[in-house]
Amino acid sequence: MRNFTTVKDQIIKIVEPILKESGLKIYEINNYFDFDSDILQILVEDLAKPNKPLDFDDITKSNELISQALDQLEELSDAYMLEIASAGAEKPIKDKDQLIKAIGDYIHLELNKSVNNQNTIEGTLLSYDEVNDSFILGYFLKGQKKKHNFTFNEVKSIRYAVKF
Repeated sequence: MRNFTTVKDQIIKIVEPILKESGLKIYEINNYFDFDSDILQILVEDLAKPNKPLDFDDITKSNELISQALDQLEELSDAYMLEIASAGAEKPIKDKDQLIKAIGDYIHLELNKSVNNQNTIEGTLLSYDEVNDSFILGYFLKGQKKKHNFTFNEVKSIRYAVKF
């Protein structure tokens, strides 16, 4: 898609209200070339709870409505494949606001400095302290319940995790 960067804002304006009707929102929009096809990928998540499992019927319905709406956009006259998909169960948490919304969820945290000789911790994000601008993560280490306070700046990477 030669003009993706110029048409991306228009795509968002068209797609957002359609997704909202199904209780979904845009997580990320990508354009790439694969299998000899230009692909417009729209990754979605639940509007209210970002890591809630998505209903396949809602995604399918949204795909059909978005496809029809984007067909009206003259700037997308070149052939492309549309992919509407879940952002995934282990999607990255990109910023502090997304992390605040993840309170109560199980996450994978990679820190800049090690804690108890570990750079990575998986546990439940328990709370956010506005006064100290810090988060509390509850986790288990060798069968013992632990808590770790951290700030978003101490994080190398963070994502949702699946608890086994």
